[in-house]
Amino acid sequence: MPGTITSNEQLRQGHQGGVDTGYVNPLYIEEYSGVVEHRIKKKSFMKQFVPIKNITGTDTLSNDQIGSTALQKVTRGVRPTDSGTTFDSVSIKVDTMVLARTNQHKMDDFFGRYSVRKEVGMEHGTTIGEFVDEAFLVQAIKAAQVSVAPHGGGATVGGWAGAFKMGGGAVGTVPATISRSAPDGFDGGNVVILEQANDENVAVDFDLAIRRLTQMMEEKDVDIEDGVLLVRPAQYNTLLDNDKLIDSDFTDANGDFAKGKVILSNNLRLVKTNRFPKAAQVGATHFLSNAGNGNAYDVTQADANAVAVLMLPKALLAGETIPLTSDVYYVKQELQWFIDSYLMFAVTPGRLEYAGAIFKHAPTVA
Repeated sequence: MPGTITSNEQLRQGHQGGVDTGYVNPLYIEEYSGVVEHRIKKKSFMKQFVPIKNITGTDTLSNDQIGSTALQKVTRGVRPTDSGTTFDSVSIKVDTMVLARTNQHKMDDFFGRYSVRKEVGMEHGTTIGEFVDEAFLVQAIKAAQVSVAPHGGGATVGGWAGAFKMGGGAVGTVPATISRSAPDGFDGGNVVILEQANDENVAVDFDLAIRRLTQMMEEKDVDIEDGVLLVRPAQYNTLLDNDKLIDSDFTDANGDFAKGKVILSNNLRLVKTNRFPKAAQVGATHFLSNAGNGNAYDVTQADANAVAVLMLPKALLAGETIPLTSDVYYVKQELQWFIDSYLMFAVTPGRLEYAGAIFKHAPTVA
């Protein structure tokens, strides 16, 4: 509407640092090399590991769960009894739109030397891709920590309730158990705690923790061949120090040092990523967090202590109402362009048995 301020800091293509001095900025008249620099951010990757369902006509997506059934012996002359089966479900609710918006003055069309709208759109995609990856990865880490309370009663299993400490000692002080109900026969996530501080930077110790994590999942009848092992860059480089994990081509003797690759004994796909939650994010309110989902996307100290995640597609339940959409439009009343990129999605722990994580020594904060 007339008189409404649509942007307090509009994009000025030729002004350094966004500062508008009222004079022609040197960037308008200096020689232009034809290269536009963007932030150094890797492309989004998490969506290739997790199926994302389209959510339309409703804001909620649910996966039903059915529990185990008991076997019995049939005896002549004895009527077989029925076996009760328990049911449950996991659901997510898409309730938040995430938007990246940039404004550009009409007059910059005449001053421009490159397509600002195109370059800004690319920057939006980078920003949103990073946001999506971090949301998915933190949910995978949380899935590993969730324990299950069976409907039929009995001990809570998996997650922190079933955490394993390398070295076989007591797990020590750990975060409070995060529990949810599930049908009989279901199990929780998989948690491995490193025995000593800095073990994540010792190749042999870190590799042993990975082997223990895969063992925990396989003992729950999880076929891990389709899984992916996500590690921080530091831990990826740590694995390179273990000669048992290095491909035979990884040697400087034949000139192929840079082409070497890590091979885990169980042949898991290994991916290094810098999208793991960081200590600086602990306590911050995530855009997708709200009272309705219990602030499910907020990063805890335990989340930030994760150094590796092993996950399969079933580990997460994900859906989107609006996929990443970009729109560029001109508003005559404002004499400016609007560059928008937006999406609506949600993700939550799915089948917990399909998620596992390795944590630094003795995480102590929930």
